[in-house]
Amino acid sequence: MKTDIVIVNWNSGDYLFKCIQSVFTERNEPLIGEVFIIDNNSSDDSIVQLANYNKQRIIKNCQNLGFAKACNQGFKLTTSAYVLLLNPDTQLLDTTLQDCTAFMEANPEIDILGCRLLNDAGKTSPSCARFPTSTSIFIDCAGLSKIFPFLFKPAILMTDWDHKSSRYLDQVMGAFMFMRNSIFDKVGYFDEQFFVYCEELDFSKRLADLGGKSYFNTDISAIHSGEGTTNSVKDFRLFLNLRSRLQYAKKHFNSGGYLLVWFGTYFVEPVSRALFLLFTGKSNEIKAVFNGYKMLITKK
Repeated sequence: MKTDIVIVNWNSGDYLFKCIQSVFTERNEPLIGEVFIIDNNSSDDSIVQLANYNKQRIIKNCQNLGFAKACNQGFKLTTSAYVLLLNPDTQLLDTTLQDCTAFMEANPEIDILGCRLLNDAGKTSPSCARFPTSTSIFIDCAGLSKIFPFLFKPAILMTDWDHKSSRYLDQVMGAFMFMRNSIFDKVGYFDEQFFVYCEELDFSKRLADLGGKSYFNTDISAIHSGEGTTNSVKDFRLFLNLRSRLQYAKKHFNSGGYLLVWFGTYFVEPVSRALFLLFTGKSNEIKAVFNGYKMLITKK
């Protein structure tokens, strides 16, 4: 069985080059159908420096269409039995693709597979998430999951779990989502109202509501540097994250739940974020926080 790979690129620099090098190896070549690189109008040379591969297709957008829409561009071109959504700041290890294929072939009940993601230092990074509730998001807004982690779990990202065991769960990170192509017939594609962030959360929620299953396999690994394309624009990244969270809440919660998330986002979280940065010696980041909230208020 072959796998098509979808990579969305936006100014990822050398990350994309390293990612593609890890994909097109002698071991992976027989397992790959096509690799679709969707470039969201990058202004750097990340696309130019790529080598030419027979199975590589580059689609260049004239503007940044957002992550969800660009993913859908790639998904709709795939024809192989499996589809791997891969971040450009991710690298496959020698047997990653082979192990994912073998595992999915042996477990036909699983729709989405995630693997253990290692940071540049070789340590496991949190890459799994739970479906949030309006209350759990409000608790995050108040900063309680950071101040009292032994009492309150994070609303979404499972930083409270060591990722050392394999298990069924709500969602695996969109940086590495190994999926059956048939999933799109069952669920549809990413909801394009999410420019970036929460699109894979929403997708997994819709899958779970239909009885689909996501699984995390800690015995399979890949490298994920993390924040490779947005680390230099922290205020804009915060704005996008908050906006997507509000969109998710409006879509999946009742009016009371949405109002709780809205209140926590606009009135509670700016204060809790600023205080947390102040008391942790990161006061230089407070300006980026308020710039992010200014964008949230002024941009529609």
